[in-house]
Amino acid sequence: MKKGSKLTEEQRQKNIEAQKKAWANPELRKRHSEIHKGQIAWNKGKKNIYSEETKRKMGKSNLGRTAWNKGSKLTEEQRKRNVEAQKKAWANPELRKKSSESHKILWQRPEYRKRMSESAKTSINPSKFKVGHGFSEGVIGKIRKATLKQYESGSFPKQTDTKPERQIKEELIKRGHKEGIDFIHQYKFMNKFMCDFCFPDKKVVVEVDGDFWHANPKKYPDQTKLHKHQIKDIGRDKSKNAYIAKVDNGSWTMIRLWESDIDKNVIECVDKIEEALKRQI
Repeated sequence: MKKGSKLTEEQRQKNIEAQKKAWANPELRKRHSEIHKGQIAWNKGKKNIYSEETKRKMGKSNLGRTAWNKGSKLTEEQRKRNVEAQKKAWANPELRKKSSESHKILWQRPEYRKRMSESAKTSINPSKFKVGHGFSEGVIGKIRKATLKQYESGSFPKQTDTKPERQIKEELIKRGHKEGIDFIHQYKFMNKFMCDFCFPDKKVVVEVDGDFWHANPKKYPDQTKLHKHQIKDIGRDKSKNAYIAKVDNGSWTMIRLWESDIDKNVIECVDKIEEALKRQI
């Protein structure tokens, strides 16, 4: 190939497929491992191998490309190996220090903070972090504490258009309900408080409740051991329920749907909404 010439997308894909095929051969992998055993990495001990400009160019060149391993799934054995490798790596205090420093640098970039804020709009549930998913009990505790501390300080991103809400909205639209005409997403009820969904003509309000923040009794059966933020949200829920039940001579209907129920079967959840709409005719 001539110097300076670039591969076409078709040529790149052919190369990727050829590499995949080659590396599928266990004999080749074994031979490659033996050849490189004991060798010192060319970049070991070097810092800032690539300039910031080079890094930007590399990132830009990969935009829009499909990852070579997209769609492939790890086996249970591979997952276990990865978890063990991560545990071993994180036992190194030097690595933890480097990771902490790199994250501090990232958080100084406005575009990175914005991206992280956008990703936080999905339903954040501290109870979803579990031992055995690559997290130790100590790490899980730190994640929960950090999330709750952020929530407490007021810096926690406002949770609107969460994943469960999007699931409900998509199913409603599939069934012919029109947003802005039949229902409103994020509706200020009587100028008192925000509701997740409202069908003004039918006088039906729908709330999508996170299992952790609203303390789903199925997941938190002992209500005496709740976090103070869970207790606070339960109090707000009760006040909202009471107000909606009394306003306009009790003509409004309130439906509450749990995050885990939506995740399990969104169709059944939207069936409940439609049943309530029929009763309000």
